[in-house]
Amino acid sequence: MKRILFPLLIIAVIISSCATTPTPAEQPIIINSDNTNIALLDRKIENLKDTMTLAFASMDEYYIARTTKLHAQLDRLEAENDEMEIQTDTLIGTINRMNAYLQELNKMPIFYGSPKIIAEQTVLTPEELIGKVPEEDIIIKPEKIVPEVKIPVTVKTDLFLTDYKKGLNMFYYQRYSDAVEIFEDLLADYPRHYLAGKTQYWIGESYYSLRQYKKAYNAFNAVFNTNAFDKYDDTQLKLGFCYFKMGKMRSAVQEFKNLITYYPNSDHVTIAIRQIGIIQQYSK
Repeated sequence: MKRILFPLLIIAVIISSCATTPTPAEQPIIINSDNTNIALLDRKIENLKDTMTLAFASMDEYYIARTTKLHAQLDRLEAENDEMEIQTDTLIGTINRMNAYLQELNKMPIFYGSPKIIAEQTVLTPEELIGKVPEEDIIIKPEKIVPEVKIPVTVKTDLFLTDYKKGLNMFYYQRYSDAVEIFEDLLADYPRHYLAGKTQYWIGESYYSLRQYKKAYNAFNAVFNTNAFDKYDDTQLKLGFCYFKMGKMRSAVQEFKNLITYYPNSDHVTIAIRQIGIIQQYSK
């Protein structure tokens, strides 16, 4: 009897111990860490933030450089369109003058010649015809039937547009020094031309591409004194970048804030906000 009860007692003890002991999955997981590991993790996160920030800054620089080249191409096409409109106006003026002369001609009498010559059934040679027709009946063409008409054709050209397009081509192909020379000569010769404001803007872009940021800032700042209203937000953005490149971070932040304040609908607002964040992060 004892031999039977003893094994049963052992089995009961094992079962009760299994029921009360929690499984490893039910036990709480405790992560042991110290200040060194936390500091290392924070440093890795900060490095990752710096990498992302620099990546966004590089993307902004590339985007601005690319769109600036496209704007140069667009302005050149607009100048070509203006040139074609001038030529079209010239041709329309010439056609109008021709129509006026034709109306004057329609009012003049028409010379029909002598009615004495009657067509014959047989075709005669010129020699036979001269021998047959009396000399007094030969039709003599008058020296001048109608007054001579001279239509002055004056094709108007705008020399400014020709050189302006050349300067934009120089900028597009990264010949910035040549572009500056062309644009500055244009402003010196035609300071009141309707494209003088855009010319001033492209002087700033050329100096910026040459990394002459002080000259670029002065050129950009002068754009606000012109009628190049569609260039104002582009100019404001570049003022911030000029200060940024010169290391004047506080002034750069202020220029970017001016863009957000005065041109809230500009496509450059996102870039301005991001640049402010980058400057404030690295200034710390």
